[in-house]
Amino acid sequence: ATKDASERASKIVKTADGNLGKLKNANMGVFQITGQGSVENDSYGGINDTFSKNKTARITVRLEYELD
Repeated sequence: ATKDASERASKIVKTADGNLGKLKNANMGVFQITGQGSVENDSYGGINDTFSKNKTARITVRLEYELD
């Protein structure tokens, strides 16, 4: 996931003729664990499905990079 985020950030910065620098900071956010195929809305405090056998997890991570 960090590699994908770095590639996307590089593309954004290059459109402004800049260069992406080193990773400065990484913070983990909310965990959303729902049953597969669930249509449950995301929750600010997270979701933790304890009933479904098959689950889907979505984890929010915020990465901050330096700009060169």
